[in-house]
Amino acid sequence: MSKVNGNVSLRSTLKVALITPVLLGGLNANAANWLMLQGTQPDTVAPKGVKVPYRSKVPKVWGFIQTNYKQDLGDVFVAPDGKNKTPFSYLNPNLEDQSGFNVFRARLALRGMADNENKVNYFFMTEFGNNGVNDLAGHREVATYFTDASVTLKHIPGAKLRAGMFKTPGSEEGLQAVFVSPYIEFTTMTNQQLLERQISDVGPAQTGKAAGGASTVHYTSTKVDKPIAAFRDTGVQLFDTFDLNENWSLSYAYMYGNGSGVSHSSSNKQATHYGYLALEEDFGAGKGYYTQAMKFFIWGQTGKRVLYSTDANGSTSEIKSDRKRYGIGMTYYKDGLRFEAEYMRAEGMIFTGPKDTDSDPMKEDWQFQYAVGTENKADGGYINLQYELLPKTFEVFGRYDFHNRLTNDAKGERDFKTATLGCSYRFRGPTRIDFNYLFRDAKAPGNAKAQTVLDNMGDRVSVQITAAF
Repeated sequence: MSKVNGNVSLRSTLKVALITPVLLGGLNANAANWLMLQGTQPDTVAPKGVKVPYRSKVPKVWGFIQTNYKQDLGDVFVAPDGKNKTPFSYLNPNLEDQSGFNVFRARLALRGMADNENKVNYFFMTEFGNNGVNDLAGHREVATYFTDASVTLKHIPGAKLRAGMFKTPGSEEGLQAVFVSPYIEFTTMTNQQLLERQISDVGPAQTGKAAGGASTVHYTSTKVDKPIAAFRDTGVQLFDTFDLNENWSLSYAYMYGNGSGVSHSSSNKQATHYGYLALEEDFGAGKGYYTQAMKFFIWGQTGKRVLYSTDANGSTSEIKSDRKRYGIGMTYYKDGLRFEAEYMRAEGMIFTGPKDTDSDPMKEDWQFQYAVGTENKADGGYINLQYELLPKTFEVFGRYDFHNRLTNDAKGERDFKTATLGCSYRFRGPTRIDFNYLFRDAKAPGNAKAQTVLDNMGDRVSVQITAAF
């Protein structure tokens, strides 16, 4: 009973943290307008930080590399049937080892304007690093080196049109530029329920013991042959930002996508709707991630996911599952102080983790497991606090995040809590070195047997160098 009350209290506390700044209104509490930064080109260029009133059609080539070292301090548990039960003790993306160096991201991008009037903008980006886009759970056949390709038309006032493959409007953690944050890993809720693993071919339905004691219906993939979605989809988006007065602005976005993530698929059988609304106060300094501003935002996503299940007799059936995600949050950055908070919910298709399907105790064949019923629910969120002890140079930070998975299923529920502490030293712009220490904990409140597995979870330490050009 105390565990339940603890969860309620935790959720209530986070909701208060989100709502209070709205009620107080007068608080100056980061914001960056990611819709405009990623989808459009500015009318003026600023060499050496000085704006000049001319347009340039010369493409801008840019990119970044992130190399890190991680060590997981958890234990590994292999069941008597030879299957590894502790994927959380292994490092992404390969899920092969507990420590090592990795060129995690290596991206090259091209963006610019295609005409003298700056009515047509374009954005392209490639990925050459070792992450879920190219090597999801050790399945290297998913490799792709193309993550973004879009064109934006700015002919209609108040309704810019972006088409192609690009980041979907949604959670701040997913929408923001990945190379600017000092946190090396995503929060648990974002990692599990927003950072989608695309699967289609699955085995027969599983309940009970086969699904970790859960009473809900689970399906496990039989092959992993698609990249992680990386918060992206292919589709069309209407968006824009309106100035309400000298300091306040309102941004909106609506996107209709295929629901296929990072892929070259032209099918919309998993059609997904994305909506986003943000109210922002600009404090008049900084740019990009370091814009001194306060922002309140709300977002939602809803769509279908299609699975093809083959039973023991070889018969194949089609399963359609709802996938709903939505959240609310706020960001604040001023005079070196950054505060962020977000609360998120998930319904329908709930990711319940990688599952080893190889009975050889010396090998793992990681597949992905989902609870697909419309009754399935999960929630989570985070509170983040950062402060620059030396302006634009040395920063300390701390973030608490939680994720309650399958809250509708007493046996299947898993509750995750992570506290991340760290520091960051910036050499110039986003080029920096980050240190993170993660205190990790997981509970199975209604399942003692599952808890013996979760007790193997340990802390994690990581160091990452980001070099941007």
